[in-house]
Amino acid sequence: LEEYKRAQLYMVAKFSREQTHGGEGVQIVENKPYKDETGEGQYTKKLIHIGRRFPNWIKSLLPVSMLQIEETAWNAYPYCKTVYSCPFLGDKFSIKVETRYEADNGSNENALKLSPAELENRQVELVDICEPLSDQTKYKAEEDPTIFYSEKTGRGKLIKDWYKTCKPVMCSYKVVSVEFKTWLIGSKIENYVHGIIKQILLLGHRQAFCWLDEWNDLTLQDIRDYEDKTKVLLESKIKEGEEVK
Repeated sequence: LEEYKRAQLYMVAKFSREQTHGGEGVQIVENKPYKDETGEGQYTKKLIHIGRRFPNWIKSLLPVSMLQIEETAWNAYPYCKTVYSCPFLGDKFSIKVETRYEADNGSNENALKLSPAELENRQVELVDICEPLSDQTKYKAEEDPTIFYSEKTGRGKLIKDWYKTCKPVMCSYKVVSVEFKTWLIGSKIENYVHGIIKQILLLGHRQAFCWLDEWNDLTLQDIRDYEDKTKVLLESKIKEGEEVK
């Protein structure tokens, strides 16, 4: 679990660097420790700019708030709560992701302690990092866990059902709740978003494993410093894109 804490933080920061360019991508607004009645951890607030997905003539007709997704997260490792919203849509659209990290291979049937009613309605999906990406344009051989071999740890070249025998092993349990309050198409969009989130999780965790030799020797403070540098870099990339428009 201690290893994954560093892996996850490093992966998120590096992924944000790779996905931010030309005014589109991630902008870190806040990244600070928090402490409240629920516990303590790291609070982050981010803006995800999606403007480049639209032609310029369409962007000129849309409010800025419709071209942004807000992400707020309370990371009290090994528990984390993340909420996504769109300012333009208000309370009509939201995504809530609750996560608990456990040192097991996915054998906990109710890691997030859902109620009987919630258990009745949930759909369970296993996301195996050896599973192929649905979008092959994002495939990189160096980020394929069945090919990657860690020179520093001797881990890698995972085979089918690796999680049943590999040690050490851990599982990221997530409950994803999507709500889109729109007549007729709401459920279709909710199902679509669930599929997108699964692919993002798959890609991110494949990368976290295959970047093992990059973060393995880093301390938590090293990664916090990397996050601070990432915040400055992302702000610069977002600003550059705005100046080009």
